[in-house]
Amino acid sequence: MIHVKRDQHGHIVAASQEGQREEGWEPLSSGDPELAAFAATLAGGQRELASSDLGLARVLEDLIQLLIEREVIRFTDLPPAAQGKLFVRRSLRSSLHSLKLLDEDAEKL
Repeated sequence: MIHVKRDQHGHIVAASQEGQREEGWEPLSSGDPELAAFAATLAGGQRELASSDLGLARVLEDLIQLLIEREVIRFTDLPPAAQGKLFVRRSLRSSLHSLKLLDEDAEKL
């Protein structure tokens, strides 16, 4: 049984698996369509965040490369796990670029 809290318009604003003893919480079946819609709204925000993570990873990759090129840091200053991940990404990008699977506009992103 899931417990939900609603706003003044009756829309679900919070859900909990714990039995809430405070006023304003009501039990709701876990299969309720309204609860599913609320969960989908939360998942949509997670997808947007995950999508922005991909772009941020590229920015950080480029920043690390710039710092290495300007000799602010050395590649070997990074932890071995980070070195390995950067090496794999650099190799993948290089092979995709040589196969012309990565267009020039995507390379600028």
